[in-house]
Amino acid sequence: MIENLYSLLLDINGDEVLERPFTWPVGGVRTTIKAAVHSLGSCGLIAKKGDTLHLTNEAHIFLDLKDSNYLVATLHANVRFIGEMLREIGPGKSHTDLNVTAATSYGLKWNTLDQVRRRSSWFRAAGLAELWSHNQVVLTDLGNSLCTKLHLAQTSEIPGFSNIYQDAPELKPAGPLVLAELGRHDQETLANRKPQWGYLAGGCSLENIRFLTDLASPQTTKDDYVRQCVEQLAVKESSAEQTLWTLRALDLLEQIGMHTFAPTALATEWITSGNPVDLVRILHVKVTLVGEILSGLREETETGALLRWLTTNFPNHRLSRAELTRRLALLSDTELIERIGHTRYRITPLGELFHNSVPLLERKGVSPSSPHGPSRDQAPDAMEDDLVVNAAEVLRSSCDSANPRRFEDAIEASFNLLGLEVERHGGPGKTDLVLTFWISPTRRCRVIVEVKTDSAGTIHENDIKFDALEDHRKKHEAERVIVVGPGFGGRLPQWAKSKCIPLVSASDIADWLSRSVRTRLFPQELFNLIFSDSTESMWTAAARSIEAISQVSDALWESGNDENDIAFNEGALTNRDIWRMSKGSERVPLSPDEIENALDLLANPLIAASIKAKNGEYTSTAAPQLVAARLRTFANILESDLPSAAKFSAPESRGCSPETEELAAQNPTSSTLDVTPDKVRRWAKSSGRPVSSRGRLPNSLIAEYLASVVNDG
Repeated sequence: MIENLYSLLLDINGDEVLERPFTWPVGGVRTTIKAAVHSLGSCGLIAKKGDTLHLTNEAHIFLDLKDSNYLVATLHANVRFIGEMLREIGPGKSHTDLNVTAATSYGLKWNTLDQVRRRSSWFRAAGLAELWSHNQVVLTDLGNSLCTKLHLAQTSEIPGFSNIYQDAPELKPAGPLVLAELGRHDQETLANRKPQWGYLAGGCSLENIRFLTDLASPQTTKDDYVRQCVEQLAVKESSAEQTLWTLRALDLLEQIGMHTFAPTALATEWITSGNPVDLVRILHVKVTLVGEILSGLREETETGALLRWLTTNFPNHRLSRAELTRRLALLSDTELIERIGHTRYRITPLGELFHNSVPLLERKGVSPSSPHGPSRDQAPDAMEDDLVVNAAEVLRSSCDSANPRRFEDAIEASFNLLGLEVERHGGPGKTDLVLTFWISPTRRCRVIVEVKTDSAGTIHENDIKFDALEDHRKKHEAERVIVVGPGFGGRLPQWAKSKCIPLVSASDIADWLSRSVRTRLFPQELFNLIFSDSTESMWTAAARSIEAISQVSDALWESGNDENDIAFNEGALTNRDIWRMSKGSERVPLSPDEIENALDLLANPLIAASIKAKNGEYTSTAAPQLVAARLRTFANILESDLPSAAKFSAPESRGCSPETEELAAQNPTSSTLDVTPDKVRRWAKSSGRPVSSRGRLPNSLIAEYLASVVNDG
């Protein structure tokens, strides 16, 4: 390792061009300067300027001295847990023990042993440590000597660990009004909290929210509030006005006159008490998933993983990254959580006390009267449960390299749940899965899937044989190929991109499953999601269409029950009225086209959730909950008429279906029954089972027919 590094530095010193080939002297592996430098990370030896590189002073000193101790000292000065790991090794520790120490004492939560193994490899190369036969890393005399010369960080000095080593924190009690508000919340009211935090000029920090609330004290007019926001925060008038409506929705400001606003009693109690946690208590009972984030941080620290955890455990209350960031900012300001990395947070002891003191929404729980749908506890949806459970299994099994079939099972189940036809193959020299995407009545697209596991969580170029994948594609008459794995590294992403083969990670599939609880994609949309760069836009478009129906239905119902609206215009709204309401609320602003599409759907005679007048006005006919119940009735009718295992198949013009031939070969009885597609279709129609007039027949239907004939015979 050290000889290779020495040669790389010499090579760069002679030629600073980044894009050129390079061969490691020990091992003879060919690579590029760019890839070699990337593998080193920010180690303090190399700096980049545009398309060229140059060596740091430390690198020049290392080249002059060839001192491995100086090299490790340089790494220690630029990379966390280098010298500290030397100290922690002590008389001897396993890599597993060192990984645990890195997480518990240094805030470095690594999912694999790769990081500690890399560090111990450098120590061994420098003669500072040895790996003994019982898998213990043991320091040499040289390693012990270097430990005494390095300035090592104490755990109490590490950013993000300050709260851990202090005395037990004190959670100040809530004020009487805030306490009464907490006491009024049960599972039903928690499920019905506002879904979004909303926009606040200047951000969602504790001090900014205090400033924005104080700005209206003791009272202010709308125009004066907007003017002060514009002057002091340098924002547009529309942003200042949006901030006013957000604070009103959060119950921090209230309207006390036609154009006059003031802080609410809750907000006044929080500000005068000087207890910042009271603000979190107020927002927790007003907005969904505030205190519940602390539950997630008990299990996940990285924000991406935390977002997936929240989606999995609260599928009916989905947060965007922006909404999560707003909540994390406030929780961090109030010291309920602490930041331990660029995108990583951890709950503090004070946060634990807060978490145990407030009512929390039960995982996967939605109250019966919630506008988001029926209670999962009282009326569980098997499909939604399967989506959530399988998302977790995909992530868990992706690194179980000792049992690769487990990951294959999870991926097969996932694509089935996403609405695709899946053929399982597997075995040496065979592809793992073949998917069929129903694109249109005249087109089905077959795709082969290579499923790979790795205990370290990363699939590299040496793990994939592209020639074999091409052979599998041709054998199964497939159009495309995808590779599924826990994650991908090395040159694999570049190679796969050059061959137009998408790399689908376990987290991608888990995310699709979690999102499908609320927003379902059709097979053709899923195909475009995989084979194009429109991943987020695909989900956004589907989610916005659902949001449009929700907002429009709510707006019509609200206007139909508002005394002022009824007196003014009999509770009717136009597209423009709803657009203005959407623009001025804390929910996602809608475009006129999105509102028009939602109005057309709700006014359709089959649904009749609203009535359209000639002047372009719409009135509501039922509450959103009843509209949802009517739509759910359509779904139930459609599902009840479908066979439980029905799958879409490619069309075939005539002759026996492949399924019939396969069953005849596997079941001698079937070959004597003269099974033909016409007979199966006639039997299905006479039995009341849905069947297409052409194309391949589902295996399940043929199996039912055979069982019926055998029983009748």
